Amino acid sequence: MKNIALVGLLTVLLSCQKVTSQNDFVVVHGKIENPIEGLGVRLFDPVSSRAVTIKVAADGTFRDTLKLDKPAFFNTFYDKFFSLYLANDMDLEINFDAKNVSKSLTITGKGEKENSFLRTKSKLEGELYGADYNVLLDADKDVFDAKINKFTADFKTALEKKKLELDSSFVDSQIQMFEELKQGLMQQYADAQRNKSELGAGKPSPDFKNYINYDGGKSSLSDFRGSYVFIDVWATWCGPCKYEFPFIGKVEKEFHGKNIKFVSISIDRLADEKKWRTMIKAQGLSGVQLLADKEIESAFIAGYYIQAIPRFILLDKEGKIINSDTPRPSEPELSALLHSLDL
Repeated sequence: MKNIALVGLLTVLLSCQKVTSQNDFVVVHGKIENPIEGLGVRLFDPVSSRAVTIKVAADGTFRDTLKLDKPAFFNTFYDKFFSLYLANDMDLEINFDAKNVSKSLTITGKGEKENSFLRTKSKLEGELYGADYNVLLDADKDVFDAKINKFTADFKTALEKKKLELDSSFVDSQIQMFEELKQGLMQQYADAQRNKSELGAGKPSPDFKNYINYDGGKSSLSDFRGSYVFIDVWATWCGPCKYEFPFIGKVEKEFHGKNIKFVSISIDRLADEKKWRTMIKAQGLSGVQLLADKEIESAFIAGYYIQAIPRFILLDKEGKIINSDTPRPSEPELSALLHSLDL
C-alpha cells in the first residue's frame, strides 16, 4: 500500500511539473529567400522602445531568443514591415521571400494562431485604408461611417470565430487596441475635415516671422514670395525625420535651378541651437535651414495643427497652400507632385 501511495504521489508531482514548466523566453527563427546582404531582422516594441536586431546568415537563416517581461507586439522590419506578437514560451518559425514579404510570409509554431489573427486584422485594415489612406480621410461623412461600421463588424466576426483558439490576454489586448484604433481614426477624420476647411488648397498659409536662419540673420515666410516653397518640419530628436534627410537631398538636386525653395523648419528648443547647427553640418543638409521661435507652440506649427513630425507642406508663389500634408520625399508621389507645377 505504501508503494502504491508513493507511485501515486510521484505521478501527481510529475504531472504538476509538466503543466507548470514553461520557458521564460521566446525563440524566433526562420529562413529568408533572396536575403539582402548585411540586413538583419529588426524588431521594435513601440511601447517599451525596446529594439532587437537578429543577424541573418548569408544563406538567409536566422535564430535568436528573447526574454520578455510580458507579451508584446513588435513592429518587425526586413525591407518591409509586418506585425509580430511575442510571449515567453513561444517558438516561432518565420519564413518569407525578401522580394515579396507580405505575400510570402508564413509564421508557424507555438504562437502561430495569434500571429495568424494579426495578419487577418492587417488585411481588414488594408481593405479599410485602401491604396491611399488620405482618400478615406477625405471621404464624405456617410461614406466614412459606412467603412468604419463594416470594419468594426468584420473585426468582431473574425475575433469571435477564433476566440477560443487564442490566448485570453491576447484577445483582451486586441479588443482594447481595436477600440483605440477606431477612436484614433475618428479623431483623424475630424482633424482632416477641419484641415480641409481651414488648410485646403488655395487657403492662405499660416505665417512665420523672424526664425533663426542657419546661414545668418532671420527669415520670414514672406521672404520667399515669388517662389514655390516646400517646407519640412523636423527636429534633431526625431528618427523618422532623419530618415528623410537623404531623400530630401535627392529631391533638391532634382529640382535645382527651378523656382522652388526648400525650407526646413526645426522645432528644437532655442536652447538647443548648437545641437541643431551641429546636426545640419554633420548631415550636410542643404536648402534654407530655420529654427522655429517657440518649438511646437510656434504660431506656424500650431496653425497647421502639427502633432507629429516629419511634416511636409507645399505652398504656391503667393504663399497659398497647395498641399498642407504632402507625400514624404522618400515617396515617389512627391516628385510627381512637384513636376506638375510650373517651375
